[in-house]
Amino acid sequence: MFTLINADAEDDDTEITDPQEIAELFAAIAAVAIEAIGAGQARQLFDAVVQQEGKDPN
Repeated sequence: MFTLINADAEDDDTEITDPQEIAELFAAIAAVAIEAIGAGQARQLFDAVVQQEGKDPN
């Protein structure tokens, strides 16, 4: 389960936990990444992010 949090969230902003909303947001992010850096590099980027899950970000 993923929870996306708005980095510039204000007190009244809520987490996105609905799977459909998360899927739509991810699709939009992927489309922008593919357009900006190409499909191959976008895949490498997302693969690297997935590999980092659970690791200490510091």
